[in-house]
Amino acid sequence: MRKFAMWLSIAVSLLVPLAGCSEPAADVVSLDTEFTLAVGQTATVAGEDLSIEFVEVVSDSRCPKGATCIWAGEASCLIKLTASDSTLSKVLTQPGPSSPSTAAVAGYEITFDILPYPELGKQLDAKDYRLQMVVTKTPA
Repeated sequence: MRKFAMWLSIAVSLLVPLAGCSEPAADVVSLDTEFTLAVGQTATVAGEDLSIEFVEVVSDSRCPKGATCIWAGEASCLIKLTASDSTLSKVLTQPGPSSPSTAAVAGYEITFDILPYPELGKQLDAKDYRLQMVVTKTPA
């Protein structure tokens, strides 16, 4: 019986860390309120039939802080919007360096900022990126 208890405790201790490896949870956000998504994370807009997923960073050629560049570059990310049981993929592109950019998508205006801004000598991984945004309903 002791061997069984020992093996059971080993198995449980190995499985507990895996519990945190699931998909990021969907957040509920409000219109006209700033929120932030990590890559792979989804937000549902309260009171709207709309969810937004930050799928991936497509490219990031922004001139890093501390560098001298002849082109400011740009960053692009892919989002997936689900509204009224239809799904739309959209690439959001932000010139750099700039203040937040705006895109019109499916009756909504999305003001967004792709973070962090690159710095000279620092490598960014996909997990480092965040998409900061505000969703506003476009007047009819």
